[in-house]
Amino acid sequence: MLVKTVTTVVATDTAGKPVDAIPVRSAVAGETDAAGRPVTPIPVTEDPLGVPVRVVVGKAAQNSAGQWVDTLPISGGGPPPWIPDANRYMPAATGIHWSQGFTQTYASGLNYQCSKLFFGSPDYPTNNFLVPFLGFGLTDGGNAPQETINPNANIIIDEAWFVHPNGTEYQILFGGNPGVTVTAATGVQFGQVTLPADLPAWSVYGIRTVWHGTVGNTYIGGYRCQRHRGEKYWAAGDLASIQALAAANGASTADRDPDARYNLLGNVSTSQPLAYGPAQIFAKGWDGRPVAMVLSDSLVERQELAASADARRNMGVLGRYLDKDDDFWGSTPHIFMGLPGAKSSLELSTSSTLRWNFIDTVKNTYNGGLDAWTFVLDQSGRNNVNVTASTWANDKLGLVDRIKTRYGVGIWVVGMTIQPSVNSTPSNQNYHFLSNIGWVTSFDPVAGNLKTVNDTIKASSRYNRIIDIVPYWSDDRFYGKPPTPELYPIGNVVGHPGNQDGVTTWSTIVLPLQVPLGSRIQFEYQPGLYTSRTIKEVVDNGNGTWTGTVNGDEVFATNVQDNAPLFYQTQVDGIHSSLHGILYAAGRIPQAEKAKFYP
Repeated sequence: MLVKTVTTVVATDTAGKPVDAIPVRSAVAGETDAAGRPVTPIPVTEDPLGVPVRVVVGKAAQNSAGQWVDTLPISGGGPPPWIPDANRYMPAATGIHWSQGFTQTYASGLNYQCSKLFFGSPDYPTNNFLVPFLGFGLTDGGNAPQETINPNANIIIDEAWFVHPNGTEYQILFGGNPGVTVTAATGVQFGQVTLPADLPAWSVYGIRTVWHGTVGNTYIGGYRCQRHRGEKYWAAGDLASIQALAAANGASTADRDPDARYNLLGNVSTSQPLAYGPAQIFAKGWDGRPVAMVLSDSLVERQELAASADARRNMGVLGRYLDKDDDFWGSTPHIFMGLPGAKSSLELSTSSTLRWNFIDTVKNTYNGGLDAWTFVLDQSGRNNVNVTASTWANDKLGLVDRIKTRYGVGIWVVGMTIQPSVNSTPSNQNYHFLSNIGWVTSFDPVAGNLKTVNDTIKASSRYNRIIDIVPYWSDDRFYGKPPTPELYPIGNVVGHPGNQDGVTTWSTIVLPLQVPLGSRIQFEYQPGLYTSRTIKEVVDNGNGTWTGTVNGDEVFATNVQDNAPLFYQTQVDGIHSSLHGILYAAGRIPQAEKAKFYP
């Protein structure tokens, strides 16, 4: 951070406001303070009344007159002052998911259920939590984000609890009652809880929800429990039994979190089961920083599912990027409006308005007409791919038009370009070398349809600012192509997994290091041939090696050569990045791009 020297000698003006004696002397070129930070002779920032602004970061040294000098941040294009509104409800949870994808059926003896989920709070103290629950779900893929995946009966919430970081639980009430019925297909119910003291900034807290239905009826959910974060999903045949399971806080009920399906994507028969939980979480205490309403699709998060979530439940590029608590720009609270498969052309359109009505209820019923966001971030558009570039671009831009019609032409909208989709040729190279990577039809960002679409996005007056994601996502060796596993060698497989017979399946592999949970590892299973597995669990063998257990849908009989070269995989399917590709892109987007979030 650039700093400048000022004295701590303070006088007051006629109004009694402090006035610093600034500067005592000019800094010279190359000067540093006592902490080794560069000092620049830039005039002090003044507030609108002309009073010098003095934000002490820490004592640095003494000047030639023997006075102590402080280091102050200089503006240099930094964020404007935040104007707090502590009574305005704003998003207060990272890792939120809409109910989506498929309905599930209440089984006999398992029709009372309880989820215990943990979320990250904003980087300011919060209280007076508003916790909504919905009776409808979203289509995942296909016609996403249409709100047409609905249970065949109401969801009956028996009780819900706010789990404080210290373990204390505070009951969430619905109009003063401990429980509520959420109407199937349309319902929204708002719970509220006020803590005896503000939740500290940057906390991880929980919401524990107990609900039930009639055996044979269906319900919806949106949350894959994240075992490494202590999340749970229990089921029993009556209220007393489910309450006892929650009180014991033991392992999840096997039927609701089967090991073979942990961290899996799929349908009702193959996916990790989806638990019901809050649709969003809002709280008071806002300190005035920007808050994003994100128009989103699968590129926000998938292919992360459960095992790879960070400590605050973040997954994906944008979740991790927005939530980074940068020293200068801070973190950005957000609402992701979409889900995998979402098309710009179907958002805020037929069968896709219930979420927007719900968000506007927060605005009009709880916020006195103020939105629960300050700007729109438009990441959407990938799923509207079209061989006609103008059609593709207009689908994305049309969504912005509908949002401005709803909220006013003066809202602040930040656009994002669309990242390429790629393939690997031949497929048995598994995206290993940069030379294997080609673009899927229409996704050439250099001279094809995607370039035309992205140029249109950059030039559109609908956006106040643009974040061009393509350079940050790209390998430095080639614009528009992703980083490849050849850049991330991590040693060799220890021995070999399985029987090397090509017939017997194997589910564990011994690794020379502890890889992050949810990592996709690539290995050269035979000379010149590459494949990969997702690691959902690792166990320390105590001898410098770790045994990794692979996802249940990746248990195959691959014949792996001894001591196969090992790499971190960066791609899943050419559309979605795996964990290390996600971390690569999230870490490369400069935090200074957050300057575009301010009007």
